Amino acid sequence: MQLNFLERLFITSRLRTFLHDHLETRRLLELGGPVPGARALEVGCGPGSGIELVFRKFGVASLDAFDLDSRMIFHARRRSRERSRLRFWVGNLRHIPVRDACYDAVFNFGAIHHVVDWRAAVSEIHRVLKPGGRFYCEEILSRYITHPVFGRLMDHPQVDRFDEAQFVAGLRRAGFTVHATRQMADLYLWVVATRTAQTVSTVQKQGGNDGN
Repeated sequence: MQLNFLERLFITSRLRTFLHDHLETRRLLELGGPVPGARALEVGCGPGSGIELVFRKFGVASLDAFDLDSRMIFHARRRSRERSRLRFWVGNLRHIPVRDACYDAVFNFGAIHHVVDWRAAVSEIHRVLKPGGRFYCEEILSRYITHPVFGRLMDHPQVDRFDEAQFVAGLRRAGFTVHATRQMADLYLWVVATRTAQTVSTVQKQGGNDGN
């Protein structure tokens, strides 16, 4: 799904850039460390505020990035300083158009909670990671999404959202080994996981509804 006006206003703001730098990536680095020289992917990259941070803080060698909204890709292209090591496209998190096991690391800064069938999105991320590849994930939990005030302001799916235990269970079911988690006020979750040798998850076989 695409963002509403308030969400687009927030993710293109300086506050979002500040939080991305000083909170989100810092937490993920503490949990999983850098991945120097990695070929990486960012799912749901928005206006590109995380791209420079992934290069600078995690030390990746190259980065692919996509978003469902073509306007976000336009902004991300304009702000990027690493164009020779970047590839963009407009795309859906449930159908990533790359071969199996091609990335050393995948980064998600709050895109999965926008997907109706979020388990299928997790399964697709598992598919594109190499065995042993690292998944860095920051997510918003159901307590925030279904809040009587914030839930009305943000146009998120309201059915079948996840808390920490449910999200971790979804990762494990897809074939991930979860190494570390951190939660803030039962609203935000940071997770670092790696892909095991499993190649096709049960969720991927079952499929699901389009919803990114």
